[in-house]
Amino acid sequence: EGAVYDVFDPARPHVVDDLPRDASGRPLVDTWLVSVDYGTVNPFVALLLGVGDDRLYVAREWRWDSRARGRQMTDGDYSAALRAWLDELASDLGPIAPAGIFVDPSAASFIAQLHRDGWARVRGADNAVLDGIRAVSALLGAGRLVIHRSCTGLIGEMAGYVWDEKAAKDRGVEQPL
Repeated sequence: EGAVYDVFDPARPHVVDDLPRDASGRPLVDTWLVSVDYGTVNPFVALLLGVGDDRLYVAREWRWDSRARGRQMTDGDYSAALRAWLDELASDLGPIAPAGIFVDPSAASFIAQLHRDGWARVRGADNAVLDGIRAVSALLGAGRLVIHRSCTGLIGEMAGYVWDEKAAKDRGVEQPL
């Protein structure tokens, strides 16, 4: 009750064990994208997104939770970790040259670090939360957003993302907790 993504069901086709692949075993992905939710106290999360077959695939996720690990990372550490992660994924998914890396625009120092480290096509993400919720809901409802089972953090967050009933009742504002 009160779930933002009430149509999401990890037992339905929203969650898959593997991406669709061609005869050579390569994922049926036309374009790779990376989405970054920058965090120092909250977890830093990167999602590898694949666009293909008229779907958006959340292919993999990388997380760094400084609270759980007892150590924060610097912007340079995060940049190097992202590069190593994408290089590691290439053994299963093939070479990954993201057509865009979308980062929370408030993470200006991290965006600057990515540019210094030679990352191409880095862009500030659009932080319009309600528009994003509507877009994700529409993709889920149409069966066009698919999440790889290894993305356990995202799957858990999707199921637990709920509307703030107090904000709606007290201020008439629709916002997630």
